[in-house]
Amino acid sequence: MTANKKFFLSVFVFALIFLMTVGPITWLFARKSLEGPWDMTEKIGGFYNEPEREFSVMFFGSSHVYASVSPLQLWANTGIKSYVFATQLQPMWATYHYIKEALKTQDPQLIVVECNMMGGDQEYYDDGVNFSFTDDIPLSLNKIQLAYASAPEGERAPLIWNFMKYHGRWDELEDADWNTERSDLHDPYKGYVLLPDKQVVTPEVIPMEEGESGELLDKNVEYLAKIVALCEAKDIDLWLIKSPSNTALEETQALRMDAVEALAAAYGVPFDDFNDCYDEIGLTLDDFYDQRHLTGSGAVKFTNYLSIQLSRRWPDLMAQSDDEAWAADYENYRAALEGDA
Repeated sequence: MTANKKFFLSVFVFALIFLMTVGPITWLFARKSLEGPWDMTEKIGGFYNEPEREFSVMFFGSSHVYASVSPLQLWANTGIKSYVFATQLQPMWATYHYIKEALKTQDPQLIVVECNMMGGDQEYYDDGVNFSFTDDIPLSLNKIQLAYASAPEGERAPLIWNFMKYHGRWDELEDADWNTERSDLHDPYKGYVLLPDKQVVTPEVIPMEEGESGELLDKNVEYLAKIVALCEAKDIDLWLIKSPSNTALEETQALRMDAVEALAAAYGVPFDDFNDCYDEIGLTLDDFYDQRHLTGSGAVKFTNYLSIQLSRRWPDLMAQSDDEAWAADYENYRAALEGDA
């Protein structure tokens, strides 16, 4: 065997060994969120183990939507199957790439984007936010593009390969790290976070701070335009919403949601701010886990109301009310709700 052949064979063997080990090692060391209610590894990682073309509706956005919309309650009301593919403080560029990620396996008729983060004022977020929406996405061109949108030059590589972030976790590894397989991840709540009763919420007004305005960040406007264009290209209906989340009335955020409403009108896309109709929904302060998130009982009220709006506006959404697996998950969900009551 010539020297060149030996060299290329060595390179091939090294590359093969690397590819066979890098995935398992990366997964072993990765930070995992497996305990409810914020078991986001199950909710995001588990999405990839759902059947293809399963969901007629997909929800995206920040924690405001994953604490407000219960796909199991929506299914019980309408037979429509959905998933909440959301993460904490999910910026609009992450929402765009999450939609692209979902469309690899799903063919929804309707995409619903929660617009709280249209009011965000940062070009980049910190590691706590960035890794929360990149950790559980498998390596792909889409993930690389997400990393480039999410961090400045010099800080992107760990978002693509999080072993660079977590390789020092030797002393923190637990049984769950060794025994959890990606292929076993599954969230029976379909991305929803069921929050218990917690505290008495007192409404307050948060005035505009010096230097703030109702103007939207250009980057957010850019990625909303990308979302609109993507949905149009795929012939998917788009609905922009603001979940119930403002018992603390943030004056700046309210102005920014007015700007979102104007943008939506310009695009010809429906926008609904559900903070304007608490009485109609039946929400009270007792339905809030904190000033910005609903409890389980509050999410039931909101999802019931959303179900009516959804069915009126999109009466032709595919429904499957006789699915035994969904029925079993729904019964367990109702038992969990009653346990929190």
